[in-house]
Amino acid sequence: QYASLLEEYKSLRRYFSVSAAVPYTDVWTHRPVQYYPGKHPCEKPADMLRQIIEASSRPGDLVADFFMGSGSTIKAALSLGRRAIGIELESERFEQTVSEIREVLACKAGD
Repeated sequence: QYASLLEEYKSLRRYFSVSAAVPYTDVWTHRPVQYYPGKHPCEKPADMLRQIIEASSRPGDLVADFFMGSGSTIKAALSLGRRAIGIELESERFEQTVSEIREVLACKAGD
């Protein structure tokens, strides 16, 4: 019975990877994203988002961003082979971000 419970636990346990490429420390330092007119004012650094996604998911997993904004989390997830879903309240921002993500996907498909 223990073996079956252990396998069930392993299947339910959340993934978290710590490696030389994805170190787990108390402080992560990343350069902020430079703001300019027309750019989302709160965009997160792509390298920080990739670090978070690599540490907490596997390729093929679904990454959800409920405050999509500029789509930086979605773009990082897609670049790492994850599936992604994003939600954004502001319709104008949503349309702009979806357009940018489609461009990224089109470029990726052309590679």
